[in-house]
Amino acid sequence: MNRSPAHRSDRAFAALACLSLVLGPLAARGQERASPLWFQGTRLIFSHAVPLADDLAVPTRDPGMRHFLERLGATVSYDPQQRYVVVTSEDRRSIVFTLGDPTYAIGGVRARAPFAPRADGDDVDLPFFTLARALYVEPLVDGGETVLQPRIGALDVRTDGPHTSVSVTGAMPLVTDGQHDSPERLQLAFVGQGSALGPLRDALGPAVSTIDVAVGGTARVPTTTLTIAGTPGSTHRIVSGPAPDTLIIVFDAPSSGAVAVARTPPTPPPLPAEVGPIGSALTPPPSAEPGPTAAPPIVAGRATVTDLEIAPGADDALSVQVTLSGAVPYTWHRLPDHRWYVDLAEATLTGPGREEHPSFGAVQSVRVAQIGGDDAPAVRIAFTMSADQQVDLAPSASGLTITVSTAPATDLLRAGSGQTGGAPLVASSVMPGPEPTPSAPSGPGSRIIVIDPGHGGDDHGTEHNGLSEKAITLDIADRLRALLLAQGWNVRMTRETDVDPVTAANLARMRADGVANPTDRAYLQTRCDVANDVNARLFISIHVNSAPISSARGTTFYWYKPQDLPFAQALEKSVIPAAATQDDGTRHENFYVIRHTTMPAVLIETAFITNLEDVGLLRQPAFLQRLAQGIANGVKAYAGSPAANAVSQQQ
Repeated sequence: MNRSPAHRSDRAFAALACLSLVLGPLAARGQERASPLWFQGTRLIFSHAVPLADDLAVPTRDPGMRHFLERLGATVSYDPQQRYVVVTSEDRRSIVFTLGDPTYAIGGVRARAPFAPRADGDDVDLPFFTLARALYVEPLVDGGETVLQPRIGALDVRTDGPHTSVSVTGAMPLVTDGQHDSPERLQLAFVGQGSALGPLRDALGPAVSTIDVAVGGTARVPTTTLTIAGTPGSTHRIVSGPAPDTLIIVFDAPSSGAVAVARTPPTPPPLPAEVGPIGSALTPPPSAEPGPTAAPPIVAGRATVTDLEIAPGADDALSVQVTLSGAVPYTWHRLPDHRWYVDLAEATLTGPGREEHPSFGAVQSVRVAQIGGDDAPAVRIAFTMSADQQVDLAPSASGLTITVSTAPATDLLRAGSGQTGGAPLVASSVMPGPEPTPSAPSGPGSRIIVIDPGHGGDDHGTEHNGLSEKAITLDIADRLRALLLAQGWNVRMTRETDVDPVTAANLARMRADGVANPTDRAYLQTRCDVANDVNARLFISIHVNSAPISSARGTTFYWYKPQDLPFAQALEKSVIPAAATQDDGTRHENFYVIRHTTMPAVLIETAFITNLEDVGLLRQPAFLQRLAQGIANGVKAYAGSPAANAVSQQQ
C-alpha cells in the first residue's frame, strides 16, 4: 500500500489529537443540560448553549463554536446592523442565516432549520446541529453522547471529452491511504471521515466505469473507502483541489493519450457540486437522472434560478418554490420507482447543486442539479417519494411552485410539459451576447454590483511561490459575493469558474486571435460589458500583485475616473483595518477595466504574490475572508444599503 501525500496537513493531524477537554456548563439560562458532544477525539465545550427544538442554540462568539469552526477552516461574519449571518466553509461554500427566519441558504438553495436565529446583543444564536450538517458534520447519537462525525459530503463527477474528473469534498482536510491496483483502478481510504453518499454509481463517462463508496469503522473513528474503476486502458492522476478538504482525481480514456503528462486537469471547477448536509451525491441512476455537469456560463436568453426554497405546505405537503430570472419551458417525468423530476430548460444555477432530506412530508429527498452542456443547459429538480404521490405544478410570473402531497396521485401520467410566465431574460451575466439590452437604471437606483475576479482560464495572471493569481481572485470574489448578497445587493460575476470570458462579437470587433492574455482588449471589454450592459451601481476588479523585488508588499486601490476616487478611498479605509495589510494607498492608473466601465470602479491589488509575508497571508482562508469582509464594509460605507425602492435586477 502506497502512502499518498495528498492533502496531509498539520491541522488534520491536530484535529485527530486527543485533548483533555470536558463539556463546559451551559450557563444559567433556565434550560436543560445538553448531552456531551464529541468532535475529533475531544469533548466540545460550549459556554452558552440551549437545547431548542431538537437542535442546540449556540452564539457565534461562543468559544466552543469558534473552536468548532476553526477546526473546519470555516469563518463567520455578522454585522449587528444587518439581519444576516454568513458562514463560509473552507471550500468557499456560503451558509447564510437571517435573523427571525428559520430558512437558511446554501448556494442559492434554501432549507429550513428547527428555529430562527435570534440576536443576543452584538451576537447571534444559531442552530448548531443545522450549521454542522451544512458543513458536512453529522451529529450521531452514540450511547448517551452525541458524536459530531466529519463526513465526505460531496462527490462530483464531470466529463470533458476523454477525461473524467472526480471531485471529493469532506468536512476536514483529506488524509488518505491510496492503493493503485492498476493504472485504471484506484482505491482511497479517508480515515476519520464518514459518509452518507450512495454506495455505487456506474456509467460515468468514457474514462470511468464505476465508483463505489463504502463506510466502515465506528461513529468516533469512521473510514470511508472510495474505489474508482476506470474503463479498460484508462489511466489516472491525482490533482490538488482548491482547498485541503477537496481532492480531484482525473481519469483519462485511452484515446486521450494522457499517461504521465503533467498538465492541469480538464478544467475541473474550483468548487465541486455540493450535496445536502447528509445527502447522497448528485450523480443519480443514469436511466433517469444523469449526474451534474459544470455550471455553464450564464448567457443572454437564459434564465437563472435565483432562489429555491423547500418548505412545509398544507396538510403535511412539501412545497418547493423556484424563483427564476426569466421565463423557461419545462418538462416533467414520473418514474415507476416512486421518483419524479422536472427539467427547467435553458436555465442555470447560480451555484452548485445539492440534495436535501426534508424532515416533514412523505418525500425522502429533493435533489437540485445542473444538467446538460453549455449549449443546452437545464436545471433538474428531482424527488424520491415513499409512494406514487400527487405532484402539482403552479407556474407564475416569478417562477414555479412544486407541491408534493401525502395523498396518492389521482392519475399516473408519466410526462408533461409547461412554461413559466416570467419576462424573457435579455441581459447577460457572465458572457454577454453581442447586443445585450440594458435592464436597470444607472446611478444610485441600481441594486447590481459586478465583481471581476481577475484573469482565468489560459490567462493565469501572476504565479509565484506555488500560488496562482486566477485561483486567489476567484476565491476572494466568491466570498465577497456572499457578503454583498447578505447586504441585499444583487451581484453579477464576470466569471464564476476558471475561464477568461469573451464574446464572439468582441473577438471579431477587436480582431483578437482568441488566445487569452492580460492585455487583450476583447477579453477586458467583455468584463466591462457585464457591468455596463446592466448599468451596475459599482464595479470591483480583484487582483494579486507581483514585483521584481521581494520587499514590495501591501494593498493598493487603483482608480481612473473622477467618480472612482471616493469609492477607492472608502475601500481603502475599510479593507486595510480588516485585512491588516500594508496600506499602499489609492493610485490613479489607466487600467482598461476601470477606464471603460461607466460606473464607479476600482481595481484592488490585494497583496503581493512575490513577498513571503504577503504569501503567508494569501495561503490563509481566514485572510481571504477578511479581505472580502473589508471590501463589503467599504461598499456599505460608500453606497449604504440598496434602496428599498430601487429597481431590482435578479442575478
